[in-house]
Amino acid sequence: MDPSYTHIGSHDDLLGKNPSKELEQKYSNEQQVSPQTPPAFILHSSDDTVVPVANSVNYYTALVNNKVSASLHIYPVGGHGWGYNDSFPYKRQWTGELEKWLREINK
Repeated sequence: MDPSYTHIGSHDDLLGKNPSKELEQKYSNEQQVSPQTPPAFILHSSDDTVVPVANSVNYYTALVNNKVSASLHIYPVGGHGWGYNDSFPYKRQWTGELEKWLREINK
């Protein structure tokens, strides 16, 4: 959980205020990816002020480097935690992309 691109509250709650570098690495998703990691559909907003976009980009990169099926979608607006919120302007787009991706990985 590199503090430069991790939600700092989650980092501190899970690891404490002064964790060792080894502990941060152990709990960094992108550091734990292997070819056996499950496929991932990743969504993020560029204007997310809670979790930096680098968090998703780094995880996606690790997945691709390990030949794990992954799809990354970064939207220009939306903030943090929009999920299925009807007010999210890209809701139809991302749910459609998810459906396509699920069909592709299950062929």
